[in-house]
Amino acid sequence: MVSSCHIRYVDDPAEWDQLVLASGGRLLQSWRWGEFKQRHGWYCLRLSITAADGVALAQILVRRILPFSILYIPRGPLVREFTEALPRAFHHVIQQLARQYRAIAVLAEPEHASGLTVLPRELGWKPSRFVIQPRRTLKVPLGDDTMLLEQMKPKTRYNVRLAFRRGVTTRIASHSEIERFYELLRETAERDRFGIHQIDYFRDLLTLFGEDAALLFAEFAGELAAGALVVRYGDEAIYLYGASKTSLQRHMPTYAVQWAALQWARSHGCRWYDLWGIPDTDDPPPETDDEHLNVRCGLWGVYRFKSGFGGRPYTYPGVQELVRSPILMALWRRLRPLGA
Repeated sequence: MVSSCHIRYVDDPAEWDQLVLASGGRLLQSWRWGEFKQRHGWYCLRLSITAADGVALAQILVRRILPFSILYIPRGPLVREFTEALPRAFHHVIQQLARQYRAIAVLAEPEHASGLTVLPRELGWKPSRFVIQPRRTLKVPLGDDTMLLEQMKPKTRYNVRLAFRRGVTTRIASHSEIERFYELLRETAERDRFGIHQIDYFRDLLTLFGEDAALLFAEFAGELAAGALVVRYGDEAIYLYGASKTSLQRHMPTYAVQWAALQWARSHGCRWYDLWGIPDTDDPPPETDDEHLNVRCGLWGVYRFKSGFGGRPYTYPGVQELVRSPILMALWRRLRPLGA
């Protein structure tokens, strides 16, 4: 039995973001993130569910797969107040939506452990082997320049200063310069062997977030050497994408552009800078021997770079799944056309 619950679809952007921030939510539950994903193959629902004074929020993304769908809750649900009645009420609403959209499964990826309280095993939820968003991150506390430098590892601090001694300059680029950043990102993706979205994806991201998004460039002798795309939400700035030119890496432009990003975040009132994605553990991959710990190997090289800035590690609870059609889910696991 499900006790009485109140379901409300929130359609006001300011109200939704106020609710999300008050519940400890972050970027992927923000109104503009939902609007952004709607431009790229998703449909967005924003719900507030109340049961016996317990309150849960969820921005749910719907991805159509032929006549079926996948429901995905990125960095959610968010639990404002927990009561014993809330898990069943939340489950009841999710099941209704799953039937309405013919979902083969629902995937939830909570921001906090509190989100797991409305995803209990006894109602069919279980940990998923899928990793959609990074499972761990590093969050750098923001302070004055002295604090930022002192919390860095010595090698990182040295490389930041070296970049500027060698003549690297940084600036906040116009959003209209996205083509330059994208060309650099394509070079980086080819070098490091990862996939990237089409340019419209990045253009839309900058357009929708406006002044809360920054394109930061590090240049050497007038040539673009490194870039970063950063978005602000609440008291946090998030480093979403970065790129660098292979031939200019010796001048340390990636360190200079991160220094510029830290200062941009601080100037926009942020308390934290999220470096967005590190390996699941601090241990190097087994194929990396002691003599080659500095080379790129999966996310290991990225982790060594990011960890130099002195961030605090944060581990997310991980993806939880509610499978409604095991046969179709098994097929989808092989194809996985999610693009989250």
